[in-house]
Amino acid sequence: MVETGNYLQAELWRQPARRWIFHVDMDAFFASVEQHDNPDLAGKPVIVANSPLPMEKVREMVAEARKLHHMPEFIKGIRGVVASASYEARVFGVRSAMPLAKALSLCPDALVTPGRFGRYREVAEHLRRIWGDFSPLIEPMSLDEAYIDMTGVELSGGPIRDIGVRLKARIRDETGLTASVGIASSKLVAKIASDLQKPDGLVVVPHGEEAAVLAPLPVRTVPGIGPRTADALQAMGIFTCGHLARANQAVLSAHFGAEHAASLVQRALGVDHSPVEPPGDPKSVSRETTLVEDKRTVADLRHIVRGLADHVAWSLREDGLSARCVYIKLRLLPMRRQGPGRTGGFGRLITRQLTLPMPTDSANVVFDMAIKLLDAAARTTGLASGSEVVRLVGVGAANLVHTADLVGQFPGQDGYVEPPDDGSAPEPKAAPERDRRLSAGIDDIRRKFGYHAITSAAGANVRLKDDEGLVDG
Repeated sequence: MVETGNYLQAELWRQPARRWIFHVDMDAFFASVEQHDNPDLAGKPVIVANSPLPMEKVREMVAEARKLHHMPEFIKGIRGVVASASYEARVFGVRSAMPLAKALSLCPDALVTPGRFGRYREVAEHLRRIWGDFSPLIEPMSLDEAYIDMTGVELSGGPIRDIGVRLKARIRDETGLTASVGIASSKLVAKIASDLQKPDGLVVVPHGEEAAVLAPLPVRTVPGIGPRTADALQAMGIFTCGHLARANQAVLSAHFGAEHAASLVQRALGVDHSPVEPPGDPKSVSRETTLVEDKRTVADLRHIVRGLADHVAWSLREDGLSARCVYIKLRLLPMRRQGPGRTGGFGRLITRQLTLPMPTDSANVVFDMAIKLLDAAARTTGLASGSEVVRLVGVGAANLVHTADLVGQFPGQDGYVEPPDDGSAPEPKAAPERDRRLSAGIDDIRRKFGYHAITSAAGANVRLKDDEGLVDG
């Protein structure tokens, strides 16, 4: 028999395997990588953000703003979004996905560094190798966050908390970073637990104690309960998970519908049977960019959309996928600013989508559909009257299928039959054979020399940074 902590291994082997789920969440991942790689940043407020302006200019604008009698609510002219903030910056209220202008008004002494997403991917791959040494069942949620199914591991590895300690130690020893780990019988409770003692936390919720642990927590703590649902619950006098778990089902059903009401109560009790699912094919592919200067018309955006569509189509072809849906995303701001804290301070985000008659991986088709969507959006928003301008534009493809499964649907494939040219064929048509040969040639060049080695003339000035718009927790 092998002694393992306070357990005898033979005793453990006689026990039934209990379901244990780990939720691993790296602490301020991007910012922590920067602090690890540059010791001069250690212990200082660090913001990771990509801005259209040079960082020297950003710092100059912050310095000018600090000369004012009162620090403004946001610093006009500074664009970009916080991708990550160190815990030293978070104490000032800085959060991921916050406009950089707002973050610097809250913490003007913050050190802003551009994101190095290739480096973050390198560290993330190392993390996944570590996680894989503990379990083969891993469901990544982002570069720095994952669910790990550890069911049965304690039968050979000892008490579940000890396994969590060993996992955290491996991460620290091999990457120099800290992780917060929640351990529970379900994904939902494990995720909540990982956030209870951040940073560098380890929380185990024993089987049968899920409802008791959740009871004092605010309802907003529960994944899936957003601000609107939380406001509606609070209007009913329901502020904590305990209140929600004891709420009158009939009253909840009258407000949210029977199915949603039942789901809310189950989540408040910590009941979640969803499995840990290793990743499959991507559900969508998209690219977006925050504009250095606001754009007012479709014509102004055309070359930018061309570059985005080209990048999306390239990603589809690299993954062997085609898309049945194309969509665009726009952040619109009022032409006349009213300032933050009042309507229209940071604008509004809208999306428009279109389902294709035939899946595509063609940049020309993605571009044509994106422009149609952009035209339609312009007619129904303030772009038509000149009352709104565009700050951010994105192009995406969704409802993806494997191109190899589309036998006979593209020119050049076995079994393809050219449709009759009677004017009844739906638009857009599949990319012609010449288009496909050209795309294949471009793809070969990019694989050898990098994406920016060749691009269309229309999109030549659209140079996107890797993972522009990515944020961590």
